Amino acid sequence: MSAVASIRCTCRQSIISATSNATRSRVSASVLRSHRRSFASTSAPSSVRTKARLSRPVLAFLGLSLTLPTTYFFFPLSSSSSLSPQIYTNHPVSTTQSLTSQHKLIAVPIPSSSSSTQYFERPFRTDGSLADVEKGEVVVQHMMIKSPDIQIERPYTPVNDGVRDGEVRMVVKRVRGGEVGRVVHNLQPGDEVGIRGPIPTFSITPNDYDRIIMISTGTAIAPFLQLLSKLPSPTTPAATSSSSPSSPTTTPQLHLIHASPLPNRIDWTNSNLDPSFIPALKQKFVDRLQISRIEPGPVSKDVVSNALSGLGKEEKVMVLVCLPPWLMRPLCGGMTPNLGQGPITGVLAELGLTNAQVWKLE
Repeated sequence: MSAVASIRCTCRQSIISATSNATRSRVSASVLRSHRRSFASTSAPSSVRTKARLSRPVLAFLGLSLTLPTTYFFFPLSSSSSLSPQIYTNHPVSTTQSLTSQHKLIAVPIPSSSSSTQYFERPFRTDGSLADVEKGEVVVQHMMIKSPDIQIERPYTPVNDGVRDGEVRMVVKRVRGGEVGRVVHNLQPGDEVGIRGPIPTFSITPNDYDRIIMISTGTAIAPFLQLLSKLPSPTTPAATSSSSPSSPTTTPQLHLIHASPLPNRIDWTNSNLDPSFIPALKQKFVDRLQISRIEPGPVSKDVVSNALSGLGKEEKVMVLVCLPPWLMRPLCGGMTPNLGQGPITGVLAELGLTNAQVWKLE
């Protein structure tokens, strides 16, 4: 069995599965080398800085395929009640809520033990070490959920700040043939689910930018909901955010561009069913957050051009793109076969954006 990749359109996140520890080590080393880069620069950070902290903006993890599940025989089930990125443990589901006929919101409490919370506060790297989070840095993380019947796991990105809320809340979409989605949609409060994590997806220091633009569709909005949930409110002390207790109070201009659902489909992102959804975020950020809803399908040049309008020559912008490949390619170019960022092409290249200003999440 080869190293299998699996990422939902909560974004292509990260997990490594191989047939041997040796293979796993080779993959990890390769990914670490290829992902040592920063949002603001294409140059690799120094070895000292890389060892001391997270490699930004994407942590040193293998990006996964949008369509394939991942086998989890490398990650055994433990009787421990603590969360771990490497070992599956069973945890009770506290609440479940149907958002649509295909989408279900589940909440899993985070055990209060320090061994569970440490991975939220000091994210886990592929070499097994814990990374230090720098001043103002926000880390977006995801969880892996497994099927108890067959060796299949899927990644799901919490929409909320888990440490602040004491639980992780995940929106799970059920699709035809999706085994893990079937398992999750059958869960009731009190049932246990096998979870491992949290696993870093990407990190960003928002105060490094004057404007952050996020482009998504469907459940690909999840990492952006988590990012916005972890950012401190512009009107409250920065210490509000558990993921970045030393964040400066300056909030960049935020712009979320998210595709509306197909006609006659429920727009769960625009509901009041969770405090991490769009209406609550609007109240939190007021005029610092702009929301643009677009038609399903390719993102037009006009949409992005409008989001960039008024940007001064000296102002710094970061465009985060979380889309399936067929929508990503015409917007900014696809990722490389080894899941590197690849060159910026398409609409964003036509608008003059470079790799230093765009980060792709599939």
